[in-house]
Amino acid sequence: MVSPSTRSRTASLPSWAIVAIAWSCFGVAHGVVWAAVAKYPGEAIRWTIPTALAVAWAWALLTPVVFGLTRRFAPSRVGWLVSVLSHAAAAIACAAFMSWWRGAAMAAFADTIRQPFLPTFFYWFDVWLFVYSSLVVVGHALALRRRYVDRTVRAHVLEAQLSRAQLQFLELQLQPHFLFNALNAIQELAHEAPQAAERMLRRLRALLDISLQRSGRDRVTLEEELAALEPYLDIQRTRFSDWLNVGVAVPLSLRRAMVPHLILQPLVENAIRHGLSVRQAPGTVTVHAERRGDRLVLRVADDGVGLRQTQRREDGLRREGIGLRNASERLRELYGSAHRFELRDAPTGGVVVELEIPFHEGEAIPVPTERAALTIAPVAAAPLDDPSTWRTGEYSTLLPMLSGDETPSGPNAQRGDAPIPEWQTSGSFRVQLRGPSSVPEPLGPSDVLSPAPALSMRAWIGIGALWFGLAVFWTNQMVLYTTTMRPNESYSWLELSRLQLLTSVIWLAMSPVVFSLARRFRMDSGNWVRRLPLHAVAAMAAGFLHTGLARLSGLSHAPVLSSVNMNPMTGDFFVYFGLLAWSHSRDFVSWFRTRELEGARLSARIASSRFQALRVQLRPQFLLSTLDLIAELVHSDVPRAERLITRLADTLRLTLDLGRDATTTIKQELDLLLACVETHRVGIRPGVQLIATVPAETQSLRIPSRLLCTMADDLLAASTPNPSAPLTVRVEVERAGDVTRIRLRGDAAWGTRARGSHAWWQAKSVAEGAIVDAGALVSVTFPDQATAVLLIADAPAVPNIRAAADYAAAVA
Repeated sequence: MVSPSTRSRTASLPSWAIVAIAWSCFGVAHGVVWAAVAKYPGEAIRWTIPTALAVAWAWALLTPVVFGLTRRFAPSRVGWLVSVLSHAAAAIACAAFMSWWRGAAMAAFADTIRQPFLPTFFYWFDVWLFVYSSLVVVGHALALRRRYVDRTVRAHVLEAQLSRAQLQFLELQLQPHFLFNALNAIQELAHEAPQAAERMLRRLRALLDISLQRSGRDRVTLEEELAALEPYLDIQRTRFSDWLNVGVAVPLSLRRAMVPHLILQPLVENAIRHGLSVRQAPGTVTVHAERRGDRLVLRVADDGVGLRQTQRREDGLRREGIGLRNASERLRELYGSAHRFELRDAPTGGVVVELEIPFHEGEAIPVPTERAALTIAPVAAAPLDDPSTWRTGEYSTLLPMLSGDETPSGPNAQRGDAPIPEWQTSGSFRVQLRGPSSVPEPLGPSDVLSPAPALSMRAWIGIGALWFGLAVFWTNQMVLYTTTMRPNESYSWLELSRLQLLTSVIWLAMSPVVFSLARRFRMDSGNWVRRLPLHAVAAMAAGFLHTGLARLSGLSHAPVLSSVNMNPMTGDFFVYFGLLAWSHSRDFVSWFRTRELEGARLSARIASSRFQALRVQLRPQFLLSTLDLIAELVHSDVPRAERLITRLADTLRLTLDLGRDATTTIKQELDLLLACVETHRVGIRPGVQLIATVPAETQSLRIPSRLLCTMADDLLAASTPNPSAPLTVRVEVERAGDVTRIRLRGDAAWGTRARGSHAWWQAKSVAEGAIVDAGALVSVTFPDQATAVLLIADAPAVPNIRAAADYAAAVA
């Protein structure tokens, strides 16, 4: 049994050391067996081991050369013909050199007369060919393994990105939902209590500001979470005056516990809205926190109408609205099965929402008071396809970023949540999250990969043909050796061919056994130290079995333990390892394809999640400026404040409605765009208007939801010296065959800056990113700085339901 520390030390050995050790072990074993079959083993061991080591170390020096040729002349790079010819020339050169080198070593250590080069070359040529071929197959298997490992890491990096994209959507989903509810309450106070309305607006702005400052952080300390909850509680106290009582029972010792960002606000909102707002008497909401061993329990309780009455009041709809569903899904994304989320009736009346998560203490991250811009950017995609960022093989693994070697940038960056790929003894990667509070997700079906499918009949026919071809090769090799070594002696070609054919039949019968051993004792980075000696013993046993069966057949007259059989047994040793490496390479190819498909699916899901987040994303600068303006208007122009609140509420409502579906009609999209433009016109940009030229027959066409509004957001956010200057947003829709063409243009007259002042898509990152995430059927062009043209192709007709499902998965 190899200890973990021993395993880690062996896994960290440089490749040249592993090659040297492996060839040295082979040299010693070969020398010992060579001495054992000699007439005088005690005397022979003095020269067999040095000679065998000299040959082994020569091959050790040639091993990196052969591996380099394997990479350089891979069939995928140069074609099969060039690859085979290149390796054939290299194999002959290696065989010639090793024949000369072995003869020189024998002459030096065994003190024997050096044999002629040509007979020696012909005699050992098949052995050197098998050694070279085995190295080529091993090099090919290692290259495939590197590609599989890289694809495995890439898949897990994509899994982390997918989780982050889904968390971002859930976080963004709360904003329009909460703002819509809060604006309805503020509108009620605009006439009756402008001071209270302004206070609610200021606190609402502070709450949104806190959310933006902590955007990108999945977890915060409980103290930070309570601080973010306070503006919301202040809004509710202002709204309900003495009607609402909120208590916080959180010990100081738990204030540094890490909790999901903005997890308490939807729970408290749910308690107030569904439990207390329908009561006829004052109510109480209490936030509790306690520690149970290594678990943190958070509880939000109310003394409202209770769960069953709430369900009846809402016509049978379940109480879990966006807030609770959002909280439950975020907990599932962050903790997997290592959390508990429960909604139940309280024994004394009301409802209790309780969640239990792993306990982990952290430090609060200070938020800078000044920020250049308040933006909610899409989830950044790691440059996985950039070869310069990958460390091993064909691709990179982003290991510096994942292991924390590089300090994350930005004030909100956290190193504690970075997933660290770790190689397991089963031969595949798992992702483990840093920090005691992080709990790995349950392993999915793709985490335990099955071996490659069994060889087909066609493959076995090919293997049989290979062994028959080797029988012909061996026969001619022995003819060449005999004619050059003993030209005057007669020999039987038929006897030589029968012996070589027997060798091929024996190896054809042993091939399934070798493949079975390769599958049963698969080697990887965690167990190769234990299993390599096992396969070495099996390889030597194959050599003894081969020579023993040849002896029993009567076609070979040499004893099994004889120097004559050192040549075939050495060849058998490397034939075994060649088959072993080939079997491993088949598995690596199968696993690589599985990871490749998994990566493609994850990339599609990431794009879908990013576009899902885009459908509910609101531009923060616009929201903050609008809230500031409303806070001023509630004192000076209440009718305008009401109109602005109404328009903003319409924008939020339509955003929530359209955000539920991946596609929407052009009419619905224009309704949202009109609401957004009207909100700007009534609010911070009074000079803006929308002119839409949309034929009636195109209004029912479906396009990606909120895509057009996302494109217009950049146009409406254009900075100008005079925000009240006229700005016309023009939308033109037309059909061209099976393509919908949408032209979005901004016409502005801004005095001396009229020409070139509205370059809204200079960077084009948001617009083009939205197009990429929207799917393969959408493209965009920018004819000039003021115009964007969307081209949306119709989905092709598919003949059946299964084909439709496959197509939907391909372009998700």
